[in-house]
Amino acid sequence: MKHLDCPFRIGEKEIEALRKETPVIIVDFHAEATSEKMAMGWFLNGKVSAVLGTHTHVQTSDERVLNEGTAYITDVGMTGPLDSVIGIRKEIALERLLTQIPWKFEVATEEIELQGVVIEVDPETGKSGDIQRIRVPLNKRS
Repeated sequence: MKHLDCPFRIGEKEIEALRKETPVIIVDFHAEATSEKMAMGWFLNGKVSAVLGTHTHVQTSDERVLNEGTAYITDVGMTGPLDSVIGIRKEIALERLLTQIPWKFEVATEEIELQGVVIEVDPETGKSGDIQRIRVPLNKRS
């Protein structure tokens, strides 16, 4: 990938602009490494209402409100099929990995689940008081 601006510095700049409009700011940090997501959570602690990690499609169980009022979770998860490899039919994902042949992805359709978080935020201060993971089955295997 070509060199991009630092997400920490760009985030800081964008938050300054958003603060002029609202105290409630939620950051979706789409990153691969959990360490990057955790670092962003601590970097923005007290400056935003929440830092929600995304990208890995696997919900983590580390939700908490950091000491300065920022709700945090490393990955909110996905809405999609659990009987899969991050949404793709597991047979196709395995075949691609084992043969290195670029099979066309097909979305799995079993055990669909909605995953995410519910956050309690004070609308005056923008500080979070609580964060709860949610997992709601939308269909089950027959």
